[in-house]
Amino acid sequence: MNSPTHLPSHFSLSLFTIKQLSHFSTMSYSFKQASQTSNREKKKKKKMSDWGPVLVTVILFVMLTPGLLFQLPGRQRYVEFGNFQTSAVSVIVHSLLYFSLVCVFLLALKIHIYIA
Repeated sequence: MNSPTHLPSHFSLSLFTIKQLSHFSTMSYSFKQASQTSNREKKKKKKMSDWGPVLVTVILFVMLTPGLLFQLPGRQRYVEFGNFQTSAVSVIVHSLLYFSLVCVFLLALKIHIYIA
C-alpha cells in the first residue's frame, strides 16, 4: 500500500521548491524591510531644507517690483526711482530681469541655504 512516506519523487521535489521559494520570499522581505529602514534613516538625516531658492526669489521679487525701488523704462526718463507707478513695458522689462537674475543665482551660482 502507499504510505505517506512513499511519495512520488515529483511531489517531494515540488515541496522542496516551495520551501525554497518561501525562503527566498522571506529573504526578499527582510531585504525590503532593511532598505525601508535605511530610507527612513536617510529621510531623518535629510530634514534640513534648502531655503536658498525661496530667499533669492522673494528678495529679487521685492527689489524688482516695477516702481517700488526703480522703474526701467520710466514714464518721463529712462530710469525713475521710487515713483510707485508702472507701465506694461516696465512690467515686461522687470520680469525679464527677474527671470535672468533668478537663473544666474539659482542655476549658475547654485545658492543653497540649509536650515535645520
